[in-house]
Amino acid sequence: METFRRLNAVSGNEISVDLAVFIIAENGALYACGRNTYGQLGLGDCQNRSTLTRVLLEESVERVVTGNGSTYVLTHSGALYSCGYNRFGRLGLGDSRNRWTLTRVPLDESVKTVVTRGDNCTYVTTVSGALYACGGNVYGQLGLGDEQDRSKLTRVPLEQSVKTVTVGNNCTFVLTVSGALYACGYNGSGKLGLGDNEHRSTLTRVTLEESVKTIATRGISTYVITVSGALYVCGSDWSGHLGIGGRSDRSTFTKVLLEESVKTVITNSSSTFVITVSGALYACGSDCSGQLGLGDEQDQSTLTRVPLVESAKTVVTNNCSTYVLTVNGTLYACGENRYGRLGLGDNRGRSTLARVPLEERVKTVGTDGRSTYVLTVSGAMHVCGINEYGQLGLGDTQDRSTLTRMLW
Repeated sequence: METFRRLNAVSGNEISVDLAVFIIAENGALYACGRNTYGQLGLGDCQNRSTLTRVLLEESVERVVTGNGSTYVLTHSGALYSCGYNRFGRLGLGDSRNRWTLTRVPLDESVKTVVTRGDNCTYVTTVSGALYACGGNVYGQLGLGDEQDRSKLTRVPLEQSVKTVTVGNNCTFVLTVSGALYACGYNGSGKLGLGDNEHRSTLTRVTLEESVKTIATRGISTYVITVSGALYVCGSDWSGHLGIGGRSDRSTFTKVLLEESVKTVITNSSSTFVITVSGALYACGSDCSGQLGLGDEQDQSTLTRVPLVESAKTVVTNNCSTYVLTVNGTLYACGENRYGRLGLGDNRGRSTLARVPLEERVKTVGTDGRSTYVLTVSGAMHVCGINEYGQLGLGDTQDRSTLTRMLW
């Protein structure tokens, strides 16, 4: 039986399932199953698949990124391929025609990373530190000085080398290798942190006292962790998810009071989770389904310690469900449990973190809010949740409420 190396990921440990799943085998071969409405599986047709099917590509695959029916494949050689939904030219192929097979994206430089989200934009960083963008540009989120869409990857003007790109709803944040932060695009509720609500069509420097380490943005809220471990927030705070003790918007970055240094911040636009350097887990924001893991369904406007006997490693949250992976490889879940997506053997929600039954240690977990995928340290893939498109890869379209090993 083949072992799996990873699922398709957006960045870090986050996995983008998108009603379809892509798996990279140890030898660099690519397999896919699930929804294929736009040809996003790259199999030459638009038929859904309920079992993992080999995607034909001569090169060894390094990474796969998906979003809103579009697929991007980065190879070990630095080549970029795309297929699927191509509205606004988001595939970077010079037109807006959908593709059913992986097609090489023209670019003279080797690609380092590719980032996309559901607002029809795509961003590529190269090994030289350059930034390119294409797709929809209604708010100037491509950073090209206008609001015209692009169907080809276009160089974004920036004098500094790019370290990471983070995209949200029609907005873009660029972190340079020097720790400087730039932003452009939609600025509702002041989410760009520039002191106003005006949209920007060019990358504009965000003023912060410290150098930035990482950034996260979802909905109309933004979170920044500095090199010292401080957490700053801005944008909408409608559910108290900024963690600053109220529900007032902020158009400039405001420091969140927390005694410990922050390692990671995770948000789903209404709930926020923070992991400190000691492994402690904190949460705030919407708790309508008990997704904060605090034992009730009461919203919190300040960061509150989540009861957990083990140190937290990562958190994945989507659609009122939360999964916590500990440093020991144990998986916990809470929140909404429709379709059995928590993997606890039923459809009953949980307001406290419950251990997910699995004999092996977990390496990573991903969810689209309806289906859940768990990769173990041995390379085995276990799945649960809704299976309407066969995205669980089990050979049928029946939902699962317990983690079931994916067919191979």
